[in-house]
Parts: sequence; C-alpha cells; structure tokens
Amino acid sequence: MRMSLQTLRVLEVFLEDPTAQRSGADVHQRCGLASGTLYPILLRLESAGWFVSRWESIDPSRAGRPRRRLYRLTSTGLRRASEVFASFNRGILT
Repeated sequence: MRMSLQTLRVLEVFLEDPTAQRSGADVHQRCGLASGTLYPILLRLESAGWFVSRWESIDPSRAGRPRRRLYRLTSTGLRRASEVFASFNRGILT
C-alpha cells in the first residue's frame, strides 16, 4: 500500500477513534482534503481490506440531505495503520 501524506492524514482521522464510523464529509472536515483526493484514498483502502463501508440508513427526503457512505476501520486496517505509524515514528516508512 502506497503511503502518501494524504493517506496518512486519512488514517490518522480514523485512528482517533478506531471503532467510529465516519462519512467522507466528516473525514474531509477533519483533514481538509479535497473530495478528488479523499474519495480515491477511501476506495483504495477499502479495496485493500483496511476499511468497510455501508450506506447510511436514512430516508433522504425526511433528512433533507442525501444518504452518506460510512466508513470504518477493519481489524486488519487498524493493525496495519498502527504498524505504518509505528514504522513512521521509527523513521521507517513502509
């Protein structure tokens, strides 16, 4: 997995609370990445098994907004993200 600075910023948001589900909009607010950068990272991490996602179960007309896709770390993602940051802290980026 390629670890760009932007990917590290996304992972950092999820590591703040590893069990939380976050929407792309929430991740955007926390790390400030543009959607054209953010969503490809989320898709790549999901394809690699680091995240799972699901559509929010709301009625968009009642909520007055579109449904959001919610992402959360998998146990594999948590382990791998933790390893990446541990390596980074030792000066070795994998």
